[in-house]
Amino acid sequence: MHAIMNRSKIESIDVRQAIVAANTLTIQSLSQLMLVYIQEGKGTVRYDAHAVPFKKGKLFVIPFDARYSFESEHSSLLIIECPQSFVAQIRMEADRIETCENINKLSYITNNYHTKMGCVFYSKEDGVFAEQLLKTIEREHVNNTQDYLITRQGVSILLNLIARNLIATDYEQPAESKKGKDIMKIITFIQKNIGDKQRLSIEVLANEFQIGKNYLGEYFKKHVGMSIQDYSIDYKLKLVEIRLKHSNMRLKEIAFELDFNDESHLSKLFKKYKNITPSQYRVLNR
Repeated sequence: MHAIMNRSKIESIDVRQAIVAANTLTIQSLSQLMLVYIQEGKGTVRYDAHAVPFKKGKLFVIPFDARYSFESEHSSLLIIECPQSFVAQIRMEADRIETCENINKLSYITNNYHTKMGCVFYSKEDGVFAEQLLKTIEREHVNNTQDYLITRQGVSILLNLIARNLIATDYEQPAESKKGKDIMKIITFIQKNIGDKQRLSIEVLANEFQIGKNYLGEYFKKHVGMSIQDYSIDYKLKLVEIRLKHSNMRLKEIAFELDFNDESHLSKLFKKYKNITPSQYRVLNR
């Protein structure tokens, strides 16, 4: 009738095991990146209005500030939290030419509908490789080896592995399920390209998904409840909030990364939708 957690912390990453026994374990992500891997057992996870079954081998990527409740008679979960400072270390050690791509890839991973539901690996071989990486990361922390480079590289490889499988899953669905997946593919495409507004024009989206330009907006709003423009702005501003809370990025750097016209454009849009300036928001949330 309890949930047990054993923690070991090294540097800025937090790795812990959670045992859920005939109870519910609620997790809220307050980090830039949180991974939850099901080591043993099965049950149901609830988030937002969704209830999704889980079993051994599923990997959940939990978005910032999201609350997930894991219900099980007996399950073992491995939880890895990577704050912004840790992710920044990964970026610094990555190929600097691909730094911006890595940033966009992380946003794509943490907000993708597959990772939210624990359906990550399109390739079984990659699933086995991911399990080995997770075990290595856990072992490095439990044994207190102090070899931080192995841990960071393990997380970096894991993120690239997840991204590769998400892309394969999003764009290689069977023909019979295409109709039901189209809207989620559009959402994923928007999230992945949120830092490139030219890729999010109606013309590009219509061509990418083979939907008429005049029908695309109506189709999206019918299924999502808001226009493509409003969805893009809402998602982009959520990313701005995360960076204001958990990084020391200057406003012009955030504006450049997320493809705002300039710092002034970002500030005006943020104030319009959030009723507060970015600077005020950062002060109140740090």
